Amino acid sequence: MKRILFVEDNEMLLELYGVMLDRERDHWEVSLAPDGENALKLLRQTEFDVVVSDMQMPGMSGIELLTQVRQMHPQTARIIISGFADQAEAADSLNCTHLFIPKPFDAKMLRATLMRVGSLDAYLKDDKLRGLAGKMHSLPSFPTLYLEILQEIESPQSSIQGIAAIVAKDPAITAKVLQVANSAAYGLAERVTDPVEAVQQLGMTTVRSLVLSAQVYDSYAPGRMAKFSADALWNRLMKCADLARTILRRDGATVTDAEDAFTAGMLHDIGKLMLADSLPAEFAEAIELAAREKIPQVQAEQAVLGADHAGLAAYLFGLWGLPASIVEAVAFHHAPQRSELKQCSTLTAVHVASSMLAEPGSAPVDSEYLAEIGVADRLDEWQETADELQAEMAA
Repeated sequence: MKRILFVEDNEMLLELYGVMLDRERDHWEVSLAPDGENALKLLRQTEFDVVVSDMQMPGMSGIELLTQVRQMHPQTARIIISGFADQAEAADSLNCTHLFIPKPFDAKMLRATLMRVGSLDAYLKDDKLRGLAGKMHSLPSFPTLYLEILQEIESPQSSIQGIAAIVAKDPAITAKVLQVANSAAYGLAERVTDPVEAVQQLGMTTVRSLVLSAQVYDSYAPGRMAKFSADALWNRLMKCADLARTILRRDGATVTDAEDAFTAGMLHDIGKLMLADSLPAEFAEAIELAAREKIPQVQAEQAVLGADHAGLAAYLFGLWGLPASIVEAVAFHHAPQRSELKQCSTLTAVHVASSMLAEPGSAPVDSEYLAEIGVADRLDEWQETADELQAEMAA
């Protein structure tokens, strides 16, 4: 039995949170607090496994509350619930929050997020992973263009033209969006050169994901490592994102889940870029060890660096407050069995897509994991989908 505390000044929402977990009463003991002061009183009496707080509250904000929770109970998982407009503020408070849940959300999303908390939170707190993150020259700040696009999408006056205007602010990101729009997978008769046409072709949520990944990608310059191609990585990320989203779409997933799979696919190997930029000699040593011993690269990275690229990227995205489903998919795409959520999810799609599109010698799809979550019979179908997408992109 785990203890969870919800903090929310809206009385109806507070009661709703308790009702949402009513089916989980065998797993969660739920407490409710209407504001930060009452929450702190409860926290002085009881240690909670998870504290979930609204961002904007009178008297004490969610960030202020979770900062105190961190001081009182460092091992408690801390989650912020708020609108996308406040995500940058949550991301700036790197040490006080673990996960971000955007409003609005439903019971299914809340339960799935809480299922992820145990395994993901412990993983991101690993001393070796934190030590590796501390060796980076710098961790990129929360992408500002991504935030602007989130706010534009949430705006009642949202438009394709508005999204395109934000994209056009950065020539490098504009080039990447146009590159994707003109890829063979979209089969356009004429080449797209206008950001407005590109946004119209790709859709707002896809552009949102591309801007996020492109801003991270462009914050590094891994030219010091001759054996690592950043351009090859970008091309592979696009293929993986497309395949992961297609897998969930054909599986009848929600639009949100499918787009999360696309985002996670675009981000899942960004940790390699981080290592190539900040620790090129050690990263090269890990690549050579993997080739020499014929072992998966993540295993070689753990031997040389103490942690791997998947954990490093997940650590960054967890600090930024990206949705738990995306952070989990990035963290565990090589080891999906570590997730406590035993169902087909964003993680499943990214794991399958990444494994099917991997370089020779990489770890294969984890068939035991697929059997455990009841989707092993779909593997041949997903392989056909991967082959189709590969053929379209090669055409």
